Amino acid sequence: TSTCSHCNGRGLISVQRDVIKYAGYKDVIEQRVETERVDELCSPCNGKGVISSRCRCNGTGKVVDREATKATGAPVIKICERCTGRGYSRVPSSVAYTAIKALLPELTQSSWSRNWKPFYEKLVAKCDIEESRAASEFSKVAQ
Repeated sequence: TSTCSHCNGRGLISVQRDVIKYAGYKDVIEQRVETERVDELCSPCNGKGVISSRCRCNGTGKVVDREATKATGAPVIKICERCTGRGYSRVPSSVAYTAIKALLPELTQSSWSRNWKPFYEKLVAKCDIEESRAASEFSKVAQ
């Protein structure tokens, strides 16, 4: 996820709108309308302040194959190429190495590849397992 560039992470956008201050009464008293700065919900991030980096599968890991669907006439589901069925875009280990190298300058590429990269990969796999376990428990409770 990344901070929404439209609202700068606030979830709200300040805009000028005509606001009805007094609705009026039949034809006797006119309504009073003033222009004010109001906060509206940011539509790109839906008020969350962050934009998800999920791909076309929207977190499911499966997408409709458009070419095969046109050819057969029926929807054809395939595994998402961007996330390879995981449902989100995964941070490459090279990005993790760069981030850790900023904190530990003495970490070498060979040490990272031999010792820490396998640990990083297992940690990500464990997070995936726990996330799916939490999702299944949540679906049991929600039913």
